[in-house]
Amino acid sequence: MNRNTMIVVVIAFTVSALFGFKQYEQTAAAPKELMTILASISGRSITINISSTSTKTSFVQKKTKSESDGDYSSVLQLVKAQQNNGWQLKSSNYSTSNEAGSDSYLYFLLEK
Repeated sequence: MNRNTMIVVVIAFTVSALFGFKQYEQTAAAPKELMTILASISGRSITINISSTSTKTSFVQKKTKSESDGDYSSVLQLVKAQQNNGWQLKSSNYSTSNEAGSDSYLYFLLEK
């Protein structure tokens, strides 16, 4: 390979590498907003804690009463309302204990 061909090849590789890095920079994902919904259930009383990374209110607490034991519809309606607002459910969990009088917890992680 002569010297001129080698210079052209090096310049071509350099330009393609710089162009590739520039495309990667432009397609980098924007930071996502996150929201957690934690419902603490004690009998028919439900305390719902909502935390988010959005610039709006970052923490809200709501208290509701369920129709009967094991009725979590108020929490599920809240999650559904958030999904209708563009939030996607990423994870959920249910935690309880066998001890009498202990609270149960519902946890939801949403992303926008």
